[in-house]
Amino acid sequence: MTDAALLNDHQVQSFLRDGYITVDADLPADFHAGLHGQICRLFASEGNPGNDILPKVPDLRQVLAQPSVAGALASLLGPDYLLHPHRHCHQNLAGSQGQRMHQDSYEADQNVRHHRLRWLMAFYYPQDVDGRMGPSSIVPKTQYLTAEDQHDSADELPLEGRAGTVAIVHYDLWHRAM
Repeated sequence: MTDAALLNDHQVQSFLRDGYITVDADLPADFHAGLHGQICRLFASEGNPGNDILPKVPDLRQVLAQPSVAGALASLLGPDYLLHPHRHCHQNLAGSQGQRMHQDSYEADQNVRHHRLRWLMAFYYPQDVDGRMGPSSIVPKTQYLTAEDQHDSADELPLEGRAGTVAIVHYDLWHRAM
């Protein structure tokens, strides 16, 4: 990972405070468009691939290997971080209802929350995404809270971005697919 673009101190502090950071996977537009096409065809033919998204769309590894993405992950988790095998793709079709605001839970214990950063989520957009498209959304600064009534969902922030945007989110942050 010698070419990883590590986060600077300000970016790390911002992540620790807000619970997220966005970076751009610096790949050509046609790469992201091609990946978007592969993913759409996969959903159409097989449905949501869930944990099998990386084996079925191996070019996603190129996104994770981009210096900006790999550097952000290494800055936050350490240089020897591992990719967890659990994955979930969200496809929001026009007219579909979004999720409720939630925190993901750890296997076998929904109440474990750590003051140290152990897990992250990466939301990758292979196409331009705006608020009308049902993006992922977060409530910044909620990664240290354990109950929904401890925060105000009015602070919800849709994570919009251009093709190639990767939002790196603290695992305990309140979030949803809109």
